[in-house]
Amino acid sequence: MLNIAIAIPTYNESKNIGRLLEAICREVRDQRLARIKVYVVDDSSPDGTADVVRDIAGKLSCEVFEAGVLSRPKKEGLGKAYIDAFQRILAENKYDYILQMDADMSHNPEYLPQFITKAAEGVEFVVASRYIKGGGTPDWSWFRKFLSSWGNTYARAVLGMRLSDYTGGFNMYAAGLLEKIGMGGIRATGYGFLIELKYKATRHCKSLAEIPIIFNDRTHGKSKIPKSTILRNFALVFRLRFF
Repeated sequence: MLNIAIAIPTYNESKNIGRLLEAICREVRDQRLARIKVYVVDDSSPDGTADVVRDIAGKLSCEVFEAGVLSRPKKEGLGKAYIDAFQRILAENKYDYILQMDADMSHNPEYLPQFITKAAEGVEFVVASRYIKGGGTPDWSWFRKFLSSWGNTYARAVLGMRLSDYTGGFNMYAAGLLEKIGMGGIRATGYGFLIELKYKATRHCKSLAEIPIIFNDRTHGKSKIPKSTILRNFALVFRLRFF
């Protein structure tokens, strides 16, 4: 049986995290291909996100599912939270894969069985894509769809056509692949971390698969993506390819 860690960064997600953990548990508890451990990577949320996780974890624990908290002292952005979490999880030396997903319910846990199946098949890098047949972003405005589609078209043109979705945050990496990449060598911070890690994964992995997903907007709270991110990532894509 495989061991898969799910890393979920949080900051003030107390209204979402309990429902998300319950949904993840429902999707994985009846399968027998993998044991799942969810690590909620919490940046000392003042709204008590970590306490919610601790309260519900014991109720959900079963043979193939458990959840816990990786606490961080302060909020430093998505990239640093993931790098820290991945390094700490890899240091435990017991996981075959690490999967990343958002805490805001925009990444539907119903897709997790497909990730698990791909892991059982030995695929090293699995990407949930909004831009292949069956995927989509129905809640988005036309302008947001245009920006995202244009950004991914630009990324594919510069970084390579092996991926259709360079900017999504619902992905799974074999532990050995992450070790090849070297988390300490990731330079981008914030949401640019997703692009850099995925680009490096395409260069190092032997096998890759994409799963079509419907991406839904968060149901509680506001989007945390700064407007300046688009310009920074435009420059990042060029730097990754040519410098």
